[in-house]
Formats: sequence, structure tokens, C-alpha cells
Amino acid sequence: MKLASLRIRVISWYVGMLALALFAFGIAVFLSIGGYLQKSLESSLIAQADGIAGNLLSQAGSKGALWLSDEVVESYAPEISGRFIRITTLAGKVLYQSGDTREPLITADRITPLPPSLKNPGFREESPNGPPAVLIYALPYRAPDGSSYLVEVGASRGPIYHTLRGLAITLLLVTPVILIGAAVSGYLLMKQPLKPIAALTDQAERIGAENFSERLPVIRSGDELERLSLSLNRMLSRLEDAIAHIHRFSGDVSHELRTPLTVMHGELEHVAQIEGLQPEVIDAVWTALEEVERLSRIVNSLLVISRLDYGDAGMEKTCVNLGALARDTAEQMQALAEDKSISIACRLESVEVLGDETRLRQVVVNLLDNAIKYTRDGGHIEFLAGRRGNRAWLQVSDDGIGIPADALPHVFERFYRADKARSRASGGAGLGLSIVKAICSAHSGEISVVSTEGRGTTFTVEFPLYATVQDGRGKPEPDTSRFYASPRGGVARGTPSQ
Repeated sequence: MKLASLRIRVISWYVGMLALALFAFGIAVFLSIGGYLQKSLESSLIAQADGIAGNLLSQAGSKGALWLSDEVVESYAPEISGRFIRITTLAGKVLYQSGDTREPLITADRITPLPPSLKNPGFREESPNGPPAVLIYALPYRAPDGSSYLVEVGASRGPIYHTLRGLAITLLLVTPVILIGAAVSGYLLMKQPLKPIAALTDQAERIGAENFSERLPVIRSGDELERLSLSLNRMLSRLEDAIAHIHRFSGDVSHELRTPLTVMHGELEHVAQIEGLQPEVIDAVWTALEEVERLSRIVNSLLVISRLDYGDAGMEKTCVNLGALARDTAEQMQALAEDKSISIACRLESVEVLGDETRLRQVVVNLLDNAIKYTRDGGHIEFLAGRRGNRAWLQVSDDGIGIPADALPHVFERFYRADKARSRASGGAGLGLSIVKAICSAHSGEISVVSTEGRGTTFTVEFPLYATVQDGRGKPEPDTSRFYASPRGGVARGTPSQ
């Protein structure tokens, strides 16, 4: 599937938006949990400092420092709970200082003492053992007996750091898994909603000039897809009406022009037979006759194309041996090749197709006539026919003047002539290849062209094989005989002389 497909683009947007949402959610969770843990630690330190001050220091003056130390150890167990506690008098005497803790590690002696004269409570951070830092809360306290103390309570930020680190790792590991799962799930879930679009696409690819009356399946979903299918069907109806009108108009005009052209041709011939006319008058009459004949050919060609496009060509399709038809036609046209000393090398296998023999012969005649017309004197034409898979193919190659690259996309257009490869002086009206293409389309066939200016042109026509050959009920014998039209006339079988 192409990366630019609708499913891939929708999934890309979906996964991208989900990734942004998860990224924002992860940052929000990380910051909120980090803030919550920080606030909880600060509240815990404040509560311990207030408890030491209110419950113990208020009695420390009467009961002594030993009692204070025992009460702090018994009530708070700082070494076990991972806390740092230090109580200092206004004179700078340390009444109590906890020992080192192991988990998390806090080396109490490395924590800088504060001046006992501190007036306001507050937090500070120190890193006695490197990161993570120790958060310390200092609380000045004045006892009822007038004694002043400084209570310092600290705790390592290591648990917070490890918690946040684990959360970050979890988010980084889980987020890609969620995104991959979302992408796979989205890809599978979108398969069903996109089935109607795939059906529309397949049916639209099958609709062509031969079956323009067919319509796309209507998706009864009540949403934009149903509106789209209905709109496309209405558009197809309008296009069918427009194309039918064009075909009818072209056919009607061509048909109506045939009668006056026939009358003009007859009258001009009558005038040309009048005795006593001046030579310049006779020349003018014969010039007009040539132009009328040319117009008649154009009108007849347009009528043929119109009927083929509109499916009203009156064709009788039967089993036709394309190789034999091509061989007979080439033999009949050898005189044209002899006039220019052109040799025709043929390799024609017996291959059967379903078609109208007259129209198929017209294809061969037009292609060979073009090859002879635009091949230089003494040139060569190669004429091939055979089978590839379930298709019959016919190929005409010449070493003539070729077709310019910018003209190749237009060679099958009506009235189109390339500057060098197609000219009015050659007698053509620019409709021969248009007729060939219309006949091929009417037979469910295809025609393609490859050309290099100055080196030659190759036309290839393909048709479906006849049903008996496709089903294996008949296998035609290959005919690998070769012949060419020699400059001296006649048909020679074998390898053409170069």
C-alpha cells in the first residue's frame, strides 16, 4: 500500500495526535507527582519541627539535654527513619544532633550549621554526599521560660528522585507500546470503514465508454459516503447524457453531410464533362472534386468513429484468426511497399480472437499503410502476431522517420498530425489512428505506440483471446513462416534480404 493512501494518512494523524496527548499527559503527571512529593516532604519536615519545638523544647529547660536526646530518639528515631535532626541553643551549643543515615545516605557532620540567631523559619538544600540534595527546614523557637532554640529537620530528596525516575522510565517504555498498539488497531479498524470506498474505486475503474450506463454502488450509511456515491452517480448520468449527445451530434452531422457532398461530387463531374470549357475552369473543377472527395472521406471516417464510440457500428463478432487475417492483408498491400522498395518481414502465429473481421482488417490496413507511408525508400517493416498469456497481440514496426516525443501522447486524437510524421500532403486527414483506437476499444482491446524520431515507430495492438483458446478447447498451430514484399514484386517466404 502506498504511504500516501488515505488509511496511512489518517492513522498517521491519529497516532501523531495521540503521541502529543500522551506527551502532554506524561509531563503533567510527572510535574504533578513531583510537586505532590515535594509538598508532602516539606509538610512532613514542618510537622516534625513543630512537634519537637512544641512537645519537647517547651520542657527541655527543666528536664535537661539528656532527657531531650532520649525523647527525640524515642519519638522520631532519625537514623532509622532517614531524618536529620539538630537542636541548637542561642549560644550555639548543640543539644542534639542525629547520626548518619544509610538509606538514603545522609552524613550529618557535613551539613553546615546555621547561626542560632536565625529569626525566620525556612527551607534550604545541601548536598553533603553529592546529589540528591538534602532538604532542611530550620525553625527558630522561643520556649516559655525564655530560652531560644534553633530546630533543624532534614530529609534526603533521594526517594523523590527515584520515584520520578521510575515514573519517567515507565512513561518512556509504555508510550511507544501504546502508540504502536494504536497504529495497528487503527489500521485494522479502518479496513472496514474504507471497504465502501474501495468498492467505489473498483467500480469506477471498470466504467468506460463501453459500459458508461453502469453506476457506482450506493453506500447506505447516512453519512458523507452515501452523499458521495449519490453525487458521483448523478455526475455519471450527466456525463453519459453529454457523451451520448456528442456522439449523436457527430453521427447526425456526418450523416447529413454525406448527401450534399454526394450531390456536389456529381454536379462537379457533370460540369467537368461539358465541352468547350477553358483549361483554368477545368482545373478549378477538378481541384474542387478532389476537395469534395477528401471531405467525403473525412465525413465517412467521423461517422465510423461515432458509431464505434456509441456502440452502433453494426459489427458481427465471430472467431477470427488474427494471424491469417494479418498475412492476407499484408499480401494484398505488397504493391504499395514495392513502389518504395520496402521489404516487409512477417512472423505471424495463428491466434484466434472474437471480433468483426472487416473492422479488424481495417486496423491492419491502417497500421500497415502508415508504416509504408512514413518509411523511407528501401526501408524495412516488421509485422508480428502472436499470443501472450490470455491476450493476442499484433505489432507493426518500421524504420521510418518516427514521431516526435511531444507528439506521441496525441497521435490517437482526431485530426492530429505531427509536423514531420503526419502531413496533409500525404493525403491523410488525421483520423486513421483514431479509427484504429475506436475499433480496438470496441473489441475490448488496447493500442500503444513507441517511437524515436529518425529511427522508426512501433504500434502494438492487443485483444482478448477467443473463448475456446482461453478454455483450452483448442490450441492453434503456430505459423512461423516469414515473407516479404521484394522490390521486384511477389511474396517471398523465409528470411527477407537486407
